[in-house]
Amino acid sequence: MKKITLAVLVVAGSLSASTAFAADQGLYILGGVGRTTGGDGGQSSVDNALTSAGASGFSSNMDTPTLYKLQAGYQLNKNLAVEGGYLGSNNASYSASGGNLPGTVNSSASVSGWNVTGVGILPLNDKFSLLGKLGVADMKESATAQGGGFSASTSGSKSGLTYGVGVKYDLTNALFVRADLDSYDIGNSNTSSRSTVGMVDIGYRF
Repeated sequence: MKKITLAVLVVAGSLSASTAFAADQGLYILGGVGRTTGGDGGQSSVDNALTSAGASGFSSNMDTPTLYKLQAGYQLNKNLAVEGGYLGSNNASYSASGGNLPGTVNSSASVSGWNVTGVGILPLNDKFSLLGKLGVADMKESATAQGGGFSASTSGSKSGLTYGVGVKYDLTNALFVRADLDSYDIGNSNTSSRSTVGMVDIGYRF
């Protein structure tokens, strides 16, 4: 009788451990929206294109672009996941004036690209987890500036490291929300700047 009881306890313990492990791995998707909170969002690339076209001594301004993200990932265990996907922005307005520009030069610039990152996960309790991310990203920027007798365009991509931190909160076993702060190199092979992107995401775990 003792042997049977012991066997039942061992099997139950194994099933419980297997179930707990299964909850810590699997496929998930997430989408997010956010804005750049540091860097120039690609403004320096448009400035450089105008300078190459002969403009000098001007001042410029660019709206903070809104960015969107769609990712898919796989959690390997409770402390590690791999994810990747698409990142893009709306068309941000750019304007330049002064210097040798006879008028205002206007442009609409956008960025888009992909990323693949490893995600380190530190669970704080059953709901909250801290995240650390490191990977690679390829970000493309395009813009055409016209006005005041000047016309310039820039288009190209920049590959580089992306890294960031985040916090995740599990609403249910399947649904979670996340806040991320990530750094990307935005621009092209001639001019680029590192921009910080803050995003709020919602995800679903299968």
